[in-house]
Order: sequence, then C-alpha cells, then structure tokens
Amino acid sequence: MVCKYKAVLFDFDGTFADTGRGVFSGVAYTVKKLGLEPLSQAALRAFIGPPLTDSFKLHLGLDEEEALSATDVFKEYYSAQGVYEFDVYDGITDIIENLRACGVKTGIASTKPKVFIEEILRKTGCDGYFDCISAPVSEERVEKSELIANALNALGIEKEKAVMIGDRHFDIEGAIGAEVDSIGVTYGYGSEDELKKAGAAHVAGSAEEIGNILFD
Repeated sequence: MVCKYKAVLFDFDGTFADTGRGVFSGVAYTVKKLGLEPLSQAALRAFIGPPLTDSFKLHLGLDEEEALSATDVFKEYYSAQGVYEFDVYDGITDIIENLRACGVKTGIASTKPKVFIEEILRKTGCDGYFDCISAPVSEERVEKSELIANALNALGIEKEKAVMIGDRHFDIEGAIGAEVDSIGVTYGYGSEDELKKAGAAHVAGSAEEIGNILFD
C-alpha cells in the first residue's frame, strides 16, 4: 500500500469526529442563557465548521463583543459536558493507522479550540494518532489556510505533497488558499454540492472512499 501524499491533514468536527451533539447542546444552552429565541436545526448544523464567534454573529445578530461573550457562555457548557458528547466516524482511525504505517505524516487543521481537540483525542485514546495539531489556542481568529500552512511547516512537508480532508467549504477554501490538494467528505455536515462548488479536488462519502483516493 502506497500513499499519494507525504502529509494528510484532517479537519476535526464533521471529519474525524461527529461532535454535533455537544456543539448543538452548547449553542442551545448559550441561546437560552442569553434569553434569545431558540435556533432551528438548520441553523444549529451551520455552527459546525466556522469559528464560533462568526456563527454567533451570523445566526444571532450579535456584534463582535457580544459574540465573544456568547462564546464564553458556550464554553461553560462545552468544557464541562459537551466536549464528551461525540462519536468518532466509522473507519477513520483505520485510515490514520494505515497512513502512519506507510510513514505518512498526519495532522489536524481545525478552527476548533486546541484544548477541546486534545481532550477528545485523549478520551478516545487517539492522542498518539497525529504528528501535529494546528488549531487556535486563544480567541484570536486564524484563517483555515494559515492553520494548514502552520501544520505543514510543523511537519516539514511541502504543500505539493499534502492533502487536506474536510466536510465544509471552509476546509476546501482553506486548502486552495494554502495551495494543497483537497478531499471533501459528505458524511459530515456539508453536502456534495457545497464541497464541489468550493472546488474540492476529490469527494468521498466514507472512510473507505477516502482510502481509495489516498492509496494506490
């Protein structure tokens, strides 16, 4: 088994783990505590992918300061309970194990706070699966393309030999901005249409299909 790439980067929410239950509960907790009207299921699903502050501004009509305060409220719930409400997608750890067995570098490039990613990986026993985690460590906004570039720099791999895997258009647009190949996955929170419109080089509906793209 030979991989076409020397580095494979994964988004986290909606790609490695289905964290929707915890995120949706955290948003609902925030909305209720702020005394606002409950969001629709479609609006809740849209919170997977972009930075939380952006989603709070877009879906609740908050300004920057209010969105930052809402994010703090969200973290009250998420850090205590929501972070543990998740499932790892079927077959994804098998793909990572196969990559590492081939000597391929693996990493995460995500806008999810790094502390939460590390806790979920620890909880699942997957904390040794990745060579680097490129994710925010503070409230400062970091573009997806920058997170991808930082990951490749940490791994010491050229962009021409890397691929980014993600479930939303943000992941694909970030990959294009960082000038790396991309695989959009439809088992997460983005549609095939969304991913193709964003310019995904490949689209996969399962871990098995990811493997078919990665390996010769």
